[in-house]
Amino acid sequence: MACHELSALKVALGEILEKEPHDLEHERQELAPILAGRPELRVLLEAKTLPGMRRGLEAALAHLEANDPGDDPYHRGLLLTTEGALLRLRSLEAELERFFQDLDLLHERLHRLFPRRRG
Repeated sequence: MACHELSALKVALGEILEKEPHDLEHERQELAPILAGRPELRVLLEAKTLPGMRRGLEAALAHLEANDPGDDPYHRGLLLTTEGALLRLRSLEAELERFFQDLDLLHERLHRLFPRRRG
């Protein structure tokens, strides 16, 4: 078992961050043979937005939980690591949402300080 969930997330984030294709090649090669049987990983891998990545990672975590053998320490570690990555991704998404909302406030303040001139 490999950490395919983390590899798929790394590729998706790498695409958003405009990383060089060769920086993501190892993960793509690792994922290629298993994508047909793991549609949730394909969703995560191909996500172009943070909400899309979150949904894909939530589905990947659900898959891991549903297939938990219960006695495999590596699988438990993978569950914890994937859950931790999901929490971090949710935090990033929430921070960007706050930033997005702050832009409205900043825009309003700017116009209060410098009202638009007519004519």
